Amino acid sequence: MNEEFKKIIRESLISHLDIDDDTRAGMTDDTIIFNTGDDRPNLGLDSIDSLELVTMIFELFGYDVPAEDVKKLYSVNAIAAYLNEHGITE
Repeated sequence: MNEEFKKIIRESLISHLDIDDDTRAGMTDDTIIFNTGDDRPNLGLDSIDSLELVTMIFELFGYDVPAEDVKKLYSVNAIAAYLNEHGITE
């Protein structure tokens, strides 16, 4: 997968979702973004943040993510793969 594409997604997430420096330091492209309610490490973002994520994707790529697909957007890698599946590569 295109590393530059993932970098755009990662940097946009950090900016749009106000991810602080400490959280960003431990963040990888596989880090789970939202609190899943289990013991898996995650960034602890909530449903309001998911709306901001959908808005961010629309602003950056012009793609409107259907509500039922939001749960598929759980990491930078998952977001990049999802967008690629829908014909968006940059």
